[in-house]
Amino acid sequence: MGIPAHPSSPNRARSLIVYHGMISKSAFLAVILLFFASATRAQFEHTTPPLPLAGEGGTLAFERAELSFAPQSTGIENCVNIAIDNTTDHPRLLTQLKSLDPKHFYVTSPAQEMMPLTIGANTTFYLNLCFKADEVKPYQSEVLAIFQGDTVPLKVSGRGVAPPEVVPVPKETGITEVHYKKHHWTFQFGLKTRGTVHLTLENMMGKIVRNFPFEAVKTAGYYETPFDEKSDIGKALQKGSYILRLEATDLQSHSLAHSSKLITIK
Repeated sequence: MGIPAHPSSPNRARSLIVYHGMISKSAFLAVILLFFASATRAQFEHTTPPLPLAGEGGTLAFERAELSFAPQSTGIENCVNIAIDNTTDHPRLLTQLKSLDPKHFYVTSPAQEMMPLTIGANTTFYLNLCFKADEVKPYQSEVLAIFQGDTVPLKVSGRGVAPPEVVPVPKETGITEVHYKKHHWTFQFGLKTRGTVHLTLENMMGKIVRNFPFEAVKTAGYYETPFDEKSDIGKALQKGSYILRLEATDLQSHSLAHSSKLITIK
C-alpha cells in the first residue's frame, strides 16, 4: 500500500503550481471571450438602420413623387419612362416592382423575371410604366419599388375618356363646306390621300387676293381655315364675288386635284 505524498514534497508543490497555472489561463481566456461577446453584441445593437424612405429625406427615390397620365381613350395603352435615382454611395438591390392596381397601372420593363436587379451607386435606373382605362372615369393608385430595407412609393393617376368619333376619309379631294357668319367665314376641304395643299382666293379677274398657307404635308382627312374678308396685306376686300380655289398634289402618284367654289362678300 502506497504512502501519500507529504504536502511539502517537491512533486506535490510542482503539481499545484501547474494546476493553478491552468486555472489562471482558463479564467483569462474566459474573460477575453466574454469581452469580445459583449463588444459584438453591442456592435449589432448599435448598427445603423437602413436608409430612410425617399419621402423622408432619403437618397433613393423616383424622379418625381407623382405621375399623372394624360387622359386616354378607354382600351388604349399609354406608356411612359420614369427614373429611379440612387444617389447613395453604395449599390441597392431592387427586389420587386409592385402595382397596387395592376389591371390599370403596370410595369412592362423590366420584367418581373429579371428581378432582383442591382442599381449601382449614384446611378439612374429607368422603368416603363403603362396606364390603360377600361371605363370613362378617373383612376388613382400607387406603384412600389421594393428594395432590401426600403420601399419607395410612386403615386399614379389617369383618366379614361370616351373614344373620339371616327370621321371617315373623304372619297374625293375638294372643297366641302363654306360657312359664313357676320363677316367671318370658315372654309373646309377634304383630302382623299396624303399630299400638299395650296388654297387661294381670287377676284373675278383671276388675281389672287388672299393665300391660305398650308406648309406641312397633310394626311388624308378634313381641314378648315378661317377667313376675315381681308387681303394678304390686311386690307378689307371690296364687296363682290370671288373664287375659292384648291389645288392638292398627291405625294405618291404626284397627281394634281383641283376644286373651286364661288363666294360673295356682301
